[in-house]
Amino acid sequence: MDAKTLERAILALAKDTDLLARFRENPAAVGAEMDLDAEWAGVIAGGDRDRLRSAGLVDGITILVSRWFADDLGDSTSAGRFHVETSAALPDPDVPANLVFAGGCSHVPDLLARPEIDPAEAVGRLSEGYRRLAERLAAADPEVLIVTADCHFQSFNTGAFVVGSGATHTGSMEFFKRPDLDLTLTGAPEYARALVDAIRAEGLEVEESPRIDLDHGLIVPLRQLLPRPDLPVIPIITQPARGFSPFGARAFGEVMRYVVAGRGKRVAMLATGGLSHWLDPGKFGGVDVEFDTYVLEMLQAGRGCDLGNLEPYALLDHGQYEFLNWLIMLGLTGPGVRGEVLAYEPMEASGGGWTVVDMLLPEPVDA
Repeated sequence: MDAKTLERAILALAKDTDLLARFRENPAAVGAEMDLDAEWAGVIAGGDRDRLRSAGLVDGITILVSRWFADDLGDSTSAGRFHVETSAALPDPDVPANLVFAGGCSHVPDLLARPEIDPAEAVGRLSEGYRRLAERLAAADPEVLIVTADCHFQSFNTGAFVVGSGATHTGSMEFFKRPDLDLTLTGAPEYARALVDAIRAEGLEVEESPRIDLDHGLIVPLRQLLPRPDLPVIPIITQPARGFSPFGARAFGEVMRYVVAGRGKRVAMLATGGLSHWLDPGKFGGVDVEFDTYVLEMLQAGRGCDLGNLEPYALLDHGQYEFLNWLIMLGLTGPGVRGEVLAYEPMEASGGGWTVVDMLLPEPVDA
């Protein structure tokens, strides 16, 4: 059952007390009048907010079915757990024809700067995941690479996202006592400005910056994954002033689809960051394996885009503040694309649940 049908039915019930009374007496029959099947009519009648959230409904809608429809002030049927909904059919993927690769990985600085702090076996498995992703990225043979990372040390003027439009981008991991871990990237100014123009045309906030100083957010993944040193790279930086909108990040990626589809170049998209990861004093080193598993299962099920429907706090509370970077990538690929998890390692010393994921794009129609 799609989220729009569920939302329309719930709002219709909320507006019409007579309809709600009839629905409570016979959910299946009245639900059919609103295009609900018997199973989902029962979910609404039972006040199962967890299941509704898994279908992509925001909590402002789901709360109606328990506290208002069922007069359940304690919200007793909702455990607050996140459920991967697999009963509804996935939409057919609609990936821009020029998108030849999409994936995501963590950008933990310790992986390159001091890997010895984590268990050697876990570091080896994570590194193997990067190696496999690097092979797939190289095989895709892109002409431009778009990479998302969050802001760590730079200052920008926007409250939202930044697109790097410089001819080159350079930096090192000197903040982690490793100035030898440096990187210089070739930019793609014309393509970057086309992205900025398209995003602004849709009324979304974006800052164009000719200077992006590379830090571990881009250096760690790209030193391991960049297929060739001259591949043009467009960095996209999230949270410059710590704005946080999962929906907005996904919408940002959706607008990028128009540019990727229309400019002819073969494009690869790489998201970086997380999964669970806290920098807060007293919380660093914590790993939320349960929620990380939920996120990865959503990606594997082809429902990664639905994570953009979560309330911001749901992600922030579980240490997923870097997942905005992934939601941009998921907005670009669109719904229905499944992810293959090449590695996941919870590492307390380096401070997070680290992962490598390849999004399994469909073969081009003319291939």
